[in-house]
Amino acid sequence: MSSINITLYQLLKSEFKLSDAKAQEFSSAIREEIQNDIKYENIDFKSSVREDFLKLELKMEQNKSDILKWFMGGFVTLVLMILGLFATILLK
Repeated sequence: MSSINITLYQLLKSEFKLSDAKAQEFSSAIREEIQNDIKYENIDFKSSVREDFLKLELKMEQNKSDILKWFMGGFVTLVLMILGLFATILLK
C-alpha cells in the first residue's frame, strides 16, 4: 500500500468507523478509480499529441513541396538568364 492509501485507510477506519476489511476495500476501490482516471487522461493526452505530430508532419510535407517548387522556378529563371547573357555575348 502507498502512503496515501494507508492514510485514506486510517481515515476511513477511524473517522467513518469502518471495519478493517471494509476500509481496505474502500481505499483500494478509490485507488483503482484514480489510477483508471489517470490512465484515461494519459491515453487522451497521447492521442492528442499524436494528432498534433501528424498535423505537423503533413504541414512539413506541404512546405517541402512548396520549397521545391520555388527552387525549381528560381533554377529555371537562372538558367534562362545565363542563356540570355550567352546569347547577347555571341551575337556581338
